[in-house]
Amino acid sequence: MKAVLIFAIALLSQVNFCYSQWVQTDGPFGKTKIMAIVNSDSLLLTSTSCGYFSKQQLTDSWTLNATSNFSCYTKKGDSLFIGGMNGGIQLIDLNYPGDPVVDVYPMPVKTLANSDSCLYAGAEMQGFLKSDNNGNTWNAFNSGLPTDTLWNPWVGTYYQTNVTDIEVTSNYIYCGTNKGVYRNSTNLNNWISINSGLPLSLVTVIQDVNDTLYTAISNNLYRSSDFGNSWVLVFTAPSNVSTLLAHSSGIYIGTLGDGVYLSTDNCQNWASLNTGLIDLGINTLSIYDTKVLCGTSESGIFYLQNGQWYQNVAGMICSSIRSMAVTNNHVIANDEDKVYKLNFSGNWVDVSPAVTYEMFSSLASKNDTVFLSVEYDTPTWPYDNPFIVYSTDNGNSWNSLISPVPFTRDDPYRIFFEDGRLYAYEDEKMYYTDNLGLSWNDISLSAQFCNGIYGFIVNNSIPFAAACGNGQLVKLDASQNWVLSNNGLPSNKEPLAFASCDSALFSFINFHGMYVSFDNGNQWSYANNGLVTSYSISDFTSSGSNLFVTSDYGVFVTSDFGQNWVAINDGLKNINTSSI
Repeated sequence: MKAVLIFAIALLSQVNFCYSQWVQTDGPFGKTKIMAIVNSDSLLLTSTSCGYFSKQQLTDSWTLNATSNFSCYTKKGDSLFIGGMNGGIQLIDLNYPGDPVVDVYPMPVKTLANSDSCLYAGAEMQGFLKSDNNGNTWNAFNSGLPTDTLWNPWVGTYYQTNVTDIEVTSNYIYCGTNKGVYRNSTNLNNWISINSGLPLSLVTVIQDVNDTLYTAISNNLYRSSDFGNSWVLVFTAPSNVSTLLAHSSGIYIGTLGDGVYLSTDNCQNWASLNTGLIDLGINTLSIYDTKVLCGTSESGIFYLQNGQWYQNVAGMICSSIRSMAVTNNHVIANDEDKVYKLNFSGNWVDVSPAVTYEMFSSLASKNDTVFLSVEYDTPTWPYDNPFIVYSTDNGNSWNSLISPVPFTRDDPYRIFFEDGRLYAYEDEKMYYTDNLGLSWNDISLSAQFCNGIYGFIVNNSIPFAAACGNGQLVKLDASQNWVLSNNGLPSNKEPLAFASCDSALFSFINFHGMYVSFDNGNQWSYANNGLVTSYSISDFTSSGSNLFVTSDYGVFVTSDFGQNWVAINDGLKNINTSSI
């Protein structure tokens, strides 16, 4: 399973656990999708794939306010109503953007708008909705809108009215649908089709600019000067139009694959405006402090100055860190797309290997040697091509193992390095090499055990594996056979993960929690007091008898071998932690 483990990498600033605080490092900067940009007087706020950030001056660094995100919004005074397809409607107080968001209504929406007294929402299924009480209750007004009758074997017949965008003017309300543009008077009695000159297709933008309407359908931009009664095509972009911004300097549009275009002569001519723009996937355009801003699909926010775009992402860290490793002098980390090294100046630098890959999976290290598990999906059978590369100089150069691991599964290898051995495993298969791949030794699970390995560790030179069957915690004996090592463990649930510190070996058992052994797994006892997780621990590290583990409830430490665990989350904006 290609799980994405999300954790803003941080460093513990003191040794005293009672008073220590996490401080975010300056990077690494991974892919950052901008979903919305909000200009509110002296506050600039943006929603990204990892949460929403704000700042006051364009030259300031971004501050992460919360891990919530949104793709649509509407402002009413100092209240920012936000929504999206992955959650309900919520409220942000623009005077206090760092305060927790307020849940308003549990409904996924594609667009939000407002008038003096009402909120409006467009939904993929329920169509056009109106609220007279700040979102506490909603009523649908879909008479005249296109509604599809659909069916599937699980729910039978159901109906879909898809409203994609809403624009409110003094005389009318307009909405975009999957079959063109519709107009209504403010009483919402009946929607009428206003599609003369338009294809009856999915609308992505409907916007009023000084009593002139613009709408985008696919890669075409249309204009109407008579309240939508007739439309004319004014531009065909190379890719789909995603957003439009009217500014004193002209009309800007963003496209999903070809950047920004600008017309300064009332849409007669259009020019590409991409100098300095390293990401041509544009999701949104806005204005702040007289400067035009664009939000991209992977590279954050840019601002326009003297015809050139400049990236504006300081503090906007959205890396999805899958794993970390340490060498003698460096911290190495990876997400799915890149490998990063923390250098002596405190900066993260890209040290990714130059290989063909689908994703970088995980790291393992010993002294100055770093191993990286990689997956490449091939177009022909067996499709999945997992392999391992290694570096002996902190990621400055990479080499492939002399011989590939002699098995293939549908996921990248999970790897572990200890006592001169590199272990690679997936499903029930496990091999190790002690000579950089010149030869591999098969220590796969035998048929008597479940056909999957959830976790693996080497403790006091003894390999332990958590097989996927109930009670199947096993260790490798001197004859290289797996034997049960579960005395004292619950027999009705699966072992999921391991940790170790000092003289103790720990195992997390599904639904039961953490157990500890002081005799290489011969006897186990309960050791979960104070540890909280929805499923299992994600990772661990240790310093003497201090064991640190991560979970979706943050970071926990024990100094007495699991008799007591203490949460140490002060300073963490996102407590869904993974690598440590």
